[in-house]
Amino acid sequence: MPRRLLPTMAPSKALPARMINRQLLPVYSGSASAGCRSERRFNLLTYNMLSPYYMWPQVYTYVPEPFKKWEYRHKLLEYELFHKYHADILCLQELTGKDYEKFWRKQMKRRMNFESQYAQKPPPAYWKRSQEEMDGVGTFYNADKFEHVATDLEYLSDTLGVLTPTEKEWMAQTQVEVTDATGHVVEKQSLKTVLTQRNQVCLFVTLLHKPTGSLFVVVNTHLYWKYDEVKLAQCFIIMRRLKAIVKRLLTRKDTSYSNIKVLLSGDLNSSQDALSVRFLRGQVVKVAGLEFQNPMRSFLNGSLYDYIPKDSFDNTCYSGKIKGIFDYVWFHGRDFRLLQVLSGKEVSEELSSTAQTGLPNELHPSDHIPIYAEFEVL
Repeated sequence: MPRRLLPTMAPSKALPARMINRQLLPVYSGSASAGCRSERRFNLLTYNMLSPYYMWPQVYTYVPEPFKKWEYRHKLLEYELFHKYHADILCLQELTGKDYEKFWRKQMKRRMNFESQYAQKPPPAYWKRSQEEMDGVGTFYNADKFEHVATDLEYLSDTLGVLTPTEKEWMAQTQVEVTDATGHVVEKQSLKTVLTQRNQVCLFVTLLHKPTGSLFVVVNTHLYWKYDEVKLAQCFIIMRRLKAIVKRLLTRKDTSYSNIKVLLSGDLNSSQDALSVRFLRGQVVKVAGLEFQNPMRSFLNGSLYDYIPKDSFDNTCYSGKIKGIFDYVWFHGRDFRLLQVLSGKEVSEELSSTAQTGLPNELHPSDHIPIYAEFEVL
């Protein structure tokens, strides 16, 4: 039977008396899971926090004003990350530089002995706020279980040294219908132009798992929210950088392919039939006469959705009219055994029972829900 993930303490008086309860779904039988050695277990959480500067008035019209306020949402985020969920690795998206430096970096270290790495997006042309208010991705990890080895940053607009001449030609010739905020086509641009004008980043944090001596390359990213070809291109840029990182790690003393393991998580803004997801899964993706296949498929062969019933999640994003399963955790079944996953369908049931159209709301601080899973290192 699935069991509830229970908090260790009650919410403060400033928070609602209850929060949305979700079920932990066992992936393996209780006996198999119970037989796992505790030192080989770890938990991972990936979560798009919803930056306070992306709480667009025209999008979140359904959210009551008190629950739009960053102070209220931040308290809920604190409760979730410090008390409700107990993850050894946290991959956060839409985390502002200001919030990381002034709160999360310090408080994660002080309260939980978590170290962290952060990558901030370069500000786009329309950005009028300060640099520190720009968001990015942050990776936090339990320093009792993990030791930092290396950090790498990839700007997903940087195609230098990544593309073959044929791919460059494809990007230059492929036309993308550029749309405005309402979805209307305003012009056409080359895929190369659209890609190089985006500001997404990818953070690679290599960690030594102390109990097993394995090297984890934890990949944390947030892809652009539209245009399938752009997201596909961003994914193969990430995979080619990952390939170079693994090649570099193999030069370390006593390091072999068998003890390098990859975890890729984040908001991919992609449904499970999208080009980018098919590419990550290792399928041959054919676009404009070209074939793309993930060069790192020997390190990533599936996501956690491949291991659980299809009705476990309706959505991971509940942003008004934009809903879908967009948040992922990828790994290879040879490297990790998935033990349990926090279900998401209860969120849809809660919203339906209260006649609400989306998140955030009084009980939840973001338009995304956190994806939480427990693994065993193999």
